Amino acid sequence: MIFGLPVASIIILIPLIGSLFIALTDKKNVLGIKSVSFWTSLFALCFSLVVAFLFDYSVHSYADEAFLFKKAPIKYRVGLDTLSALFVPVICFICFVGILWITKRKTQKKKTYFISILIFEALSISAFYARDMFFLFVSMESTIIPIYVIMSQRKEQSSDAIFHFLFYSMLSAILVLVSFVLIYTETKTSSLTEIYKIGVKNRMAFWLLITGIGIKMPIWPFYNWLPIAHVKSQTMCSILLASIVLKFSSLLILRFVNPLFMDIIQNNFEIALFVIALSMLFASSQLFFQDDLKTTFAYFSIIHMNSAFLILLGNLKEAGFIFSIMHHSILMAMLFFSSNIVEKIQGTRSINTLKKTTVQPYEIRLIMLFAFLFLVSSPFSWGFVSEVITIKAISQISIPYTFIFAGLILLSSLYAVYVYSNCFGLWRETETAVVSDFYINDRYKKLALSLVCALIIFIGIFPKIILSRF
Repeated sequence: MIFGLPVASIIILIPLIGSLFIALTDKKNVLGIKSVSFWTSLFALCFSLVVAFLFDYSVHSYADEAFLFKKAPIKYRVGLDTLSALFVPVICFICFVGILWITKRKTQKKKTYFISILIFEALSISAFYARDMFFLFVSMESTIIPIYVIMSQRKEQSSDAIFHFLFYSMLSAILVLVSFVLIYTETKTSSLTEIYKIGVKNRMAFWLLITGIGIKMPIWPFYNWLPIAHVKSQTMCSILLASIVLKFSSLLILRFVNPLFMDIIQNNFEIALFVIALSMLFASSQLFFQDDLKTTFAYFSIIHMNSAFLILLGNLKEAGFIFSIMHHSILMAMLFFSSNIVEKIQGTRSINTLKKTTVQPYEIRLIMLFAFLFLVSSPFSWGFVSEVITIKAISQISIPYTFIFAGLILLSSLYAVYVYSNCFGLWRETETAVVSDFYINDRYKKLALSLVCALIIFIGIFPKIILSRF
């Protein structure tokens, strides 16, 4: 607790209370619905930032804040540690800028849309704060419901995205649940604190868990579901998937794999490196065959996520890894916002079509310049620091591996430069006329983009604001 308050429980409740107010609001009052969503997400973000700055990182973890419903099969145990204190503000930030981005135009299901975002936020926060194994599982997998609701709002081309998302999410959930049941059978407890004390020797639990994590991450050969889910979903859904849902794999690794099964990881060190290298290689090779800008960004997401896990293999510490996945979340928001801008202005996300476009509005060229600079991890950006940490971690493994992974990262960056120069290069003429059908004139959208860009640059210049917490 901080200031004697159960801060984790309070932050979980804030979005839930906001969703309740929206449920009681007339669906025709679109401005009121968005106002409640805006202030709810902003308050949750501010409160989570206060907690992040006041948390004592030297103790690494606080005791459980709450232990309610003692006779229930799923115990409500929540608490703070380094991961939750730092990443929960990222969750709140992503939901906040996402709500800013959503247009003010009236839709029939606007009420359901905002409620789903806030419920998703509450469930994601509770998953990272959870100190009970089954409560973590329920919170994490329950996010499937609001994501499904958000996906179903799109009238066109949603069936493939929904099918791939649900199928692979449920497959991963089953594997993780069976693993948790095996852990519970051995330890006779679902408390993470007690499980860490007792330890787990069941190797089957590890292999089931790591396979479920691989699907969520995703790694080869499971990665194909993610680009399909992205390309046929609306922008907000893509951001929630890439920025938060994929981080559940990181959550499971830091909560279970690292503390319970590190001996297996060390004994299968070469296999882990091979799988990550194979995943990055396949994702990099797929880049050259993509015509959709959004799909291209999805494959970049896979490459960045896999490279982040090299940090754990390199030095077995959490600091750089958490720093890297936080950057990945913010970067993906920037990239998918940018792809939405391109589609609204140009009427297409096709790379081949964009190559043939000779006249582009000034705003799109400026925004895409920032997006691609951040994608290739230019100096003074958050990504640059993350890549330095990644390369340093790989160098502790071996020099050959350093060249292999650095080459894969460089290859993807060179392709990003190629796409930018061909689609948004300086040789094009600038269109100064205002595009009336484009929503970037909405000051809220400009604010959302500005906040994301400013955060990437700010952390890139002052990375110790986060790294010093470890």
